[in-house]
Amino acid sequence: MSDTPWIAGQAVAGTLAFGAVAWQARRIRQGNEVAQRALIASEAVAIDAARARLDAQAPPVTVRLTDAAWPPHGASQFGVIAGEWPAGYEWHFPAKESERIVLQARVLVENLAPQQYVSVEYGGNLIREKDGRRQPVRPAVLWPSGKSTVSQNLFLHKDFTIKELSENYEARQEGRPLPHRVTGTVTVHERRDNGVTDTWELELTGCPVRPDRTRSGIWVVDTESGVDSLEFESHPTHQRTYWLSRRRGERLPEPTYRSGDTDERPGVPWWRPGPRRRVG
Repeated sequence: MSDTPWIAGQAVAGTLAFGAVAWQARRIRQGNEVAQRALIASEAVAIDAARARLDAQAPPVTVRLTDAAWPPHGASQFGVIAGEWPAGYEWHFPAKESERIVLQARVLVENLAPQQYVSVEYGGNLIREKDGRRQPVRPAVLWPSGKSTVSQNLFLHKDFTIKELSENYEARQEGRPLPHRVTGTVTVHERRDNGVTDTWELELTGCPVRPDRTRSGIWVVDTESGVDSLEFESHPTHQRTYWLSRRRGERLPEPTYRSGDTDERPGVPWWRPGPRRRVG
C-alpha cells in the first residue's frame, strides 16, 4: 500500500493545527489590544474629569488690552512720561530716523472670584505708571471681587525708532508679519497646590508712521485715529497648566484616547469633547 494518502493527511492536519494556533494567537493579540485601548481610554477619561474639576474650581480671572495710546508718545527720559507726537509730525530720513515713538496699551487684570485670591507675575514689556513716572512692574496679589480687583496703571509699553516703525509699514504694505512688536506675559497662579496656572501672552504692534504722499524721505505720524494704525487682541487667549502638585512640580498630563498618540491631537471619541489647551 502506498504511504502517499497518509502523508497527505498528516500535511493537511499539520496545516489545520498551525492555522488554529495562528488564529488563537491573533485572537489573544486582539484581546490584548482591546484591553490596552480600554485602559488608555479609562486613564484619559480620569484625566479629563480631573481637568474639568480643576476648571470648575479655578478662580475666574480676566486679562484685557484697552486704551491704546494715540497720538503716540515720545520715548520717556529718566522714567518721566514724554509728550505726544502730534498728528502729521514729520521726520526727515536719514537725519531723524533714530528718534523714538512709544507703542502702549493699558492692561486690565481682574479677579472675579467671590472669595479666592491669586498671585500674579508679569514678564516682558510691562510697566506701571505712578506719579507721572514709569516703573518696573512687580509680582502682586489680586484679592477677590470688591477688594482692588482691577490692576491699576499697568501698561504694555515699548519704544521704537522711527526707522523700525517705517519697516513695520513696509511689511504691512507687502503683506508680511510686522517685525517690531511689544510683547508681555501675565501669569496667574491659583493658591492651591493642585490648582491651575494661567498665562496670557500679550502683543501690540502697528504702523503709527507712514511716508509722506508727495515728498520723498519724509515720514509723518498717521493722521488717522489709530484704530487702523495699531494691532492688538483686546481679549487675548491664555494657556492653562493643570497641577497634580505645584510644590513637587508634577503636572497633570494631557489625556490620550489611543495608543501611539504623541504630539498630535488625540483621537477623541465623538461623545467627548477634546482636551482644552488654549482658553478664550
